[in-house]
Amino acid sequence: MRKIGFYITILVVAIACQTHTNIVSVEPEGLDWLPESEEFNAGAILVPENHDNPDGKKIQITYIVIKAKDTLSSSEYPMIFFSGGPGGNTLSPGMIQFLKEHPLRNERDIILFDQRGIGYSSAMPDMSFDAFNIMAEDANEEEELALTVSMISKYKKMCAEQEISPEYYNTIQNARDVGMLFRHLGYEKYNLFGGSYGTRIARVVQDMFPEYIHSSILDSPAPLSGDFLINRLDSYSLALGRIFEFCDNDPDCKTKYPDLKEDYFKAISALEEKPLKTSLNDSINVTINAQDGIYLLRRLLYQSNSREKAPELINAFNEGGGDVINEVLSFEYQLTGGLNLTMLLSVEKYENFNPANTPEVILENYKKYPLIPVKLGFFDAFYIAGMNWHSNNLPMEDRKFQDSEVPTLIFVNRYDPVTPPKNGYLFKENLSNGTLLVLDEGGHGGGNEECKDKVMINFMNNPNAKPDVSCLNLFEE
Repeated sequence: MRKIGFYITILVVAIACQTHTNIVSVEPEGLDWLPESEEFNAGAILVPENHDNPDGKKIQITYIVIKAKDTLSSSEYPMIFFSGGPGGNTLSPGMIQFLKEHPLRNERDIILFDQRGIGYSSAMPDMSFDAFNIMAEDANEEEELALTVSMISKYKKMCAEQEISPEYYNTIQNARDVGMLFRHLGYEKYNLFGGSYGTRIARVVQDMFPEYIHSSILDSPAPLSGDFLINRLDSYSLALGRIFEFCDNDPDCKTKYPDLKEDYFKAISALEEKPLKTSLNDSINVTINAQDGIYLLRRLLYQSNSREKAPELINAFNEGGGDVINEVLSFEYQLTGGLNLTMLLSVEKYENFNPANTPEVILENYKKYPLIPVKLGFFDAFYIAGMNWHSNNLPMEDRKFQDSEVPTLIFVNRYDPVTPPKNGYLFKENLSNGTLLVLDEGGHGGGNEECKDKVMINFMNNPNAKPDVSCLNLFEE
């Protein structure tokens, strides 16, 4: 069996052979919204679609550097941001405006880039809104699967017509793009910051290019292992159980919802018997059946106020309506607009799909999770239909990180429905200089942002010092 160390070693040798290759710069397209200012430096480079074939087809990686406010601190190593998803957009007016005034920018440059397949880099055709429309229909399991198979076939054909090879849109290729970006930008060292899927890229970059890394901050770690669907079943079930536990022990919640767990099962049954009809933005008709209810409740748990809002949503399902339903639908729609689902499928098919999982095996796995009485909404159909997206799979034995000495700070929230605390412990296993902080917070990421920013800045300034985390709400085991 091959080990990841061997796999990465081969890649490092290949990368070293390209070290003296000239990197081609091109003019970025579509960034007309970026203010003309010395505060910003925008650009783009060409990288191989397949880094193992450096003379083959090239694609574009677009970036923006937001210059430090304090120009006298130009010796500070910059921070490069890795977005989540996979498929999450980074370059946008909103993100630029947010970071322009952010304290992280006070003393260091901030580097943003759209990963391959996304946004202003060479983008894949995006099936996200087609997927939302499937979720919005009143489709049973078989119908939803058929619709999803048809959708994925459509986008497979579109990629072929555009001469896009989905098998090369994955974390390993992403990380090698970053190596070329490092060389192009010319900084001595970099501070990495990744959120959710961005932690996976950052961690692989750590392994491939340790000589470039000053520090690494990983918020809501997403491993290079496991199984796309099973991980979601496990993480959702764990987070939901903790919500029920919280409500049982919180006087206010217990008074208002004396038997929240029972209410939850009643809500799913109610949606199974009579799907709830509503509309989004007064224009998109949505029918919420039992599968959709599970899907939307899981999505609500992404939010930092999930411990308060989840009981409201369960109650709204039982009551047949409520403002919180439209709130979570709007949240889902916003996420849809910022996520290229085609890129997500390409990445996860390569490194988080288990080829051994048949529909029968998946059904057996559901029996392990009594808190999930029906299929996990669209994820189940997406997983089964996506098995034939492309034929490339990262070998199971290679879905691990190398040992790393890079100073690394890890944040994870106790009530996170997608990257639970166990992911943090998994990441820390290979980090000789790693610090794991389990926050007693709801949501996927987030928490006391002002405090987290302070901890992050201090860590980047002095990554080998023990961080002062007294302002964080840590979970005490």
